[in-house]
Amino acid sequence: MKNMADRNRKTQSYAAIRDSSKTLPRIDASEVQDALGAEASDLAVRGIGVGPLSLFQVREEVFQRLHSTGGRPALTGTSRRTKIPLSDWQREELESIASEIASPGFSPSPGQIASVLISLSLRSLRENRSRSQSSEQV
Repeated sequence: MKNMADRNRKTQSYAAIRDSSKTLPRIDASEVQDALGAEASDLAVRGIGVGPLSLFQVREEVFQRLHSTGGRPALTGTSRRTKIPLSDWQREELESIASEIASPGFSPSPGQIASVLISLSLRSLRENRSRSQSSEQV
């Protein structure tokens, strides 16, 4: 009989809690550079550590390339969706990086993080290769 009473009892539901606070405006990397008296550098992740600076570099690159045209925001400059084999550890790392650099209104997917890391790594390798080739010619 208790079960019957429980079924007839109305369940109370509450509206979802939503954060309505204003988000702070994003700060351009050049403003931080000027404020710190730093010099400009290419966005290249060397050694791909997970230190604050390299996470900032990845976040800045994702933020610059992530654009929405309605629906899920996509990375500019990409033309293919390719499956890349990953270990469980690699997938967890990408998920961790994505959650670390996410902020309100900005939540890149692990796949988008992987795309940016590949792009930065290839750019860095190309620059290193061209530097070593030019030093060999001297």
